Amino acid sequence: MRIPLFIEFNGRNVLVIGGGGVGTRRAIKFLLAGANVRVLSLEFSNELMHYAEQGKIELMRGDVNNEELLRKSIEWADLVVIATNDPAINERVREVARDLRKFFNDATNAEETEVVVPFESEINGIRIAVTTEGLSGIVARRALDKIMNFLREDEELMNMARVWYAVKSRLKEVVSDVRTRLSLYMELDNDEKFNELARKGLVDEALNYVMRRISSRN
Repeated sequence: MRIPLFIEFNGRNVLVIGGGGVGTRRAIKFLLAGANVRVLSLEFSNELMHYAEQGKIELMRGDVNNEELLRKSIEWADLVVIATNDPAINERVREVARDLRKFFNDATNAEETEVVVPFESEINGIRIAVTTEGLSGIVARRALDKIMNFLREDEELMNMARVWYAVKSRLKEVVSDVRTRLSLYMELDNDEKFNELARKGLVDEALNYVMRRISSRN
């Protein structure tokens, strides 16, 4: 059973096996997340070549069947992305990654992959990630669209997202103890006055209300 996680990839090493369309999309995705990206392949898309010319992605032209090259490349990586159309090569990459205890995302085999890269979107700090784990990418995209449309239409929830972001940011500045902050969050969640201000999106009023509550506790 896979556990859904959001993982920081800034500064992490990501090796992409395969320089075609799928490998290109995965490489750019992790590049935009701040990762150090290498692509190992015999051929590369024009888009990858463009990023490489800018010094943003490292391209390694080599044969994945070269065992020494493959192992050295995977040893460097924190995550291996498998994106070739050769099932035998993909299986060998999975074997080496498992042997070296490296996580891998097999973009070609949803059943074998260890890491799933979901369809994702964001609105007002709310990030939504959807996967069907191989059932259907089309269904996953449509499910994501429905969820995002629902959130956009919920004005009160969007207001609350903005208010809570402001409140949590301020509380982190003025309340150093984590347990105290968590206690305050729970109290505010059950405070109808605060919730009324949050639903209306009244950020300044909500902040003033919270600060008065803190002052009254001291």
